[in-house]
Formats: sequence, C-alpha cells, structure tokens
Amino acid sequence: MKIALVSDTHIPTSLARLPEQLLDRLDLESVDTILHAGDIVRLDVIDALERIAPTTAVAGNMDPPEVATVLPDRAILRLGGRTIGMKHGHQRHALQDRYIGLGYDAPEMELFYQAMATQLPDAEIIVFGHFHAPVVKRWNDRLFVNPGSVAPTHGHSTFALLDLGAEVDARIVELSRLG
Repeated sequence: MKIALVSDTHIPTSLARLPEQLLDRLDLESVDTILHAGDIVRLDVIDALERIAPTTAVAGNMDPPEVATVLPDRAILRLGGRTIGMKHGHQRHALQDRYIGLGYDAPEMELFYQAMATQLPDAEIIVFGHFHAPVVKRWNDRLFVNPGSVAPTHGHSTFALLDLGAEVDARIVELSRLG
C-alpha cells in the first residue's frame, strides 16, 4: 500500500492553490490514500486531494473554525496492516516553547516525541506536521514522519511517500522550487 503524506498546505494564506506539480506527482505515484497532517486552512484542499485518492485529514493550529470544527485534532487509522496515528503536532505553549526551533535530534525533542506517543498510544507510525521541516525518524518502537510543508518554506516544498509492504519505507519528496 502506498500512502502520500502532506501537511501545511496553508491555502490560500501561503499558496493560492495546491501546486500542479504536487497533484501530478501524487497521480503519477498511484497512491492508494492521502493523509493530510493539518494546517489545511480551506476545506476545498481536501476536495482537490480526493480527486486523486481517498483523503483523511486532521486539523492544525492555523486552521480557522470552519475547518477545525469539521476535522478531528487526531486520527488513528489501520492501513496496510499497520496502525498509523496522525496529529498536526502542536502542543500547549508551555511544552512547545521548550523545543520549538530546535532540530529533531535535540535532546529537548524527547518531550515532543513522548507527548505524541502519549496522545497516539496505539500508533506504530506517527504522522505529523507543524514544524515545516521534513523528517523520517525512529524513536523507541515508533516511526515518526513529518512530510514537511507543501507551502514553500524558504522556497522548499515537500511531501512524503509511505510504502507499507513487508517492510515500512518512508521517504521525503522535494518538489521543484516554488514561489
């Protein structure tokens, strides 16, 4: 099973619409499903992704009430024989202020990984966004994947592909420079 992971599309605040390059690539990859890890901002983003594959999304901290009241703040899915948890990744400010802006390997990030593991206790794979920085990282017995941001951060736009076969393979895909 091939799953596309996207996050932080920020439409229309950062981009007017989903990049054609992203939509073409998702179509070319023949993904079975798409998971959006929040900061969608406008619900028609889900409609655009649904034209490619069934899409599940969670709300992010930048999603307005008309989005945040429709989408859950977290989801647990059983796909390809694996349990995938999804949450945007923002935490209460008192916790988040201790690690935000640090790299994924900083000791303080243990607080984030522990919080997410507690919030998604059954997940073998945790998909998140929020940091606008892609990562595929093993932490304890879980795989954490941040697909990065579709909305260009310093010109970089990324998503991730997650293959669930006998082995789990996750990789970050960078789109050509946007904006």
